[in-house]
Amino acid sequence: MLITVLCILIGIPLGFIFRNNKHVVSNVNRLTMWAIYVLLFMLGVTTGSNKTIVSELGTIGVQAACISVFCVLGSACAVFLLDKLFLKGKLDER
Repeated sequence: MLITVLCILIGIPLGFIFRNNKHVVSNVNRLTMWAIYVLLFMLGVTTGSNKTIVSELGTIGVQAACISVFCVLGSACAVFLLDKLFLKGKLDER
């Protein structure tokens, strides 16, 4: 955890210094994307090698789908209630 915080604290001033250098920013963005790809690949390898997760993949998928659907429905209901109770229908005006 300390290493993570130190990396962020060192990266902030470096980003501030090099923010106008398009070559550095472009390379950092490309490096960041490749690092994310590698992390996702390693996550897939780790998940695929875990026998418990692979055997329960169907159950996990159904649970993830249910959670996603209820999150979207809950968000839609919250926006509806916010509009009707607090904004008095002002979201309809465009």
